[in-house]
Amino acid sequence: MISFVRGLFLNNLGNKIIALILAVICWFYIHNVRIEPANNQSVPLIIETPGQIISRVEKDGEIIKNVKVDIEYPKGASFDGLVCRHKIKAVPESLPQTIIVELTSSDFNLKQGMTIKNFLPDNRISVLLMRETVSQMKLKTEGAIKGTPQKGYRVTLVQAKPTDIPIKGPKNILDKYNEIQIAKIDVTNRNSDFSIPGRIETVENAELTPMESFEVDVRIGEDIIEDVRTVKINLLLPPDFPHFPIQIKPQEKALKFRGPASKIRDLKPSHINLFVNVGELCPNPAEVKPPMTFAPKLELRFTPDLPIGIELAEPLEQIKLEILPPPAPPEPTPEKPPEPPPAPPK
Repeated sequence: MISFVRGLFLNNLGNKIIALILAVICWFYIHNVRIEPANNQSVPLIIETPGQIISRVEKDGEIIKNVKVDIEYPKGASFDGLVCRHKIKAVPESLPQTIIVELTSSDFNLKQGMTIKNFLPDNRISVLLMRETVSQMKLKTEGAIKGTPQKGYRVTLVQAKPTDIPIKGPKNILDKYNEIQIAKIDVTNRNSDFSIPGRIETVENAELTPMESFEVDVRIGEDIIEDVRTVKINLLLPPDFPHFPIQIKPQEKALKFRGPASKIRDLKPSHINLFVNVGELCPNPAEVKPPMTFAPKLELRFTPDLPIGIELAEPLEQIKLEILPPPAPPEPTPEKPPEPPPAPPK
């Protein structure tokens, strides 16, 4: 019995091993070639065109970058790297122009065992062909801010560096413009200056390519507020001006100032000189003949140590100025008669 069992395993051992290996190979082959039911896949679409020609696939006003197909494939197959690459050889002379292209299975880099069963919705696509050009464009920064800075702050400046760069894109589109809008910049909760690499917006669904890099500087400053201060009006007199009484109405003025909140808080009366230049009203002192009445405009000067960013928010008004005659001399007091001597005693 033992000899029979040993013979069962050991007789023709080489043939038995070969048969086992073949059986395993057949099992793996049958397992791997089993085809899964057709599965819907979105495959990247690449349109190849001759030099200086660019293309865009559109449907209902939207740019199409993928093609949808039903694919049968072996169990366990991977779709990584699968693309649809269609090459256009003949280009119309007159551009831009839309042509109809029919995709086929040969446009796909299908892996072994994969089969395209259907194109969804079909294999016909519309391709817009355009000539490519490079144009020098100004970078537009107006309206490029989104979001809100930290409370108490605001955006004071948005500047692209450099201010213009060469842009590559469709000639029929770039020829319409001399400036390109930069992409939106988020300033949410910002309270200080910053710089970021710049990007540009698309124009008319065209993919535009900056040929040079650029940066965008964003400056953040304090909110601007207004405050009213009451200021005394001074008189600026030439050294040789006659000593006549001068009267002004009013003698002080409420002025509205504008500036960053912290700077307005630092504004002091010593920073402000509000005055009337009497010498300009009467250039020749010898011609000053009181009474005289004027309606001069006020003048304002700030001292050099004024906090940066403060300015007058309203125009200065006129006041009333009078040059009066000198006061009349006081009337002399009459002398009292001498008192009589006291009477002699009786």
